[in-house]
Amino acid sequence: MIERLWRAGGWLGVILTVLVSLMPPALETSGGHTDKLVHLAGYAVLMFWWAQLVTRRRWKLALAVVLFGLAIELLQGLTPARQPDVLDALANSGGVLLGWLAARLLPNLPARLAALPAPHR
Repeated sequence: MIERLWRAGGWLGVILTVLVSLMPPALETSGGHTDKLVHLAGYAVLMFWWAQLVTRRRWKLALAVVLFGLAIELLQGLTPARQPDVLDALANSGGVLLGWLAARLLPNLPARLAALPAPHR
């Protein structure tokens, strides 16, 4: 049961990433690095989340998430309010690496959550 919920949460994350990445930007991008931190954190969470389900050959998952980030950046070039940005792609890839490392430090989280005792009513 927990694995199904975890998988559903992962797909929700993918859908939200696509939507947020292709709609007009919500952050002011002039001058600061907030945008890059959002990219880094978003892709770290996405990679960490899916790495809890894909425990073998995670390098394939990491490659898929990096390619997903690159595809999103290219798709932004087709929207009127966005432009592809190499630094965003690098931040996405850095987030993938960060998420991978976090998953190595905290492996098998869904199974750990499922093993917790149920609260008494």
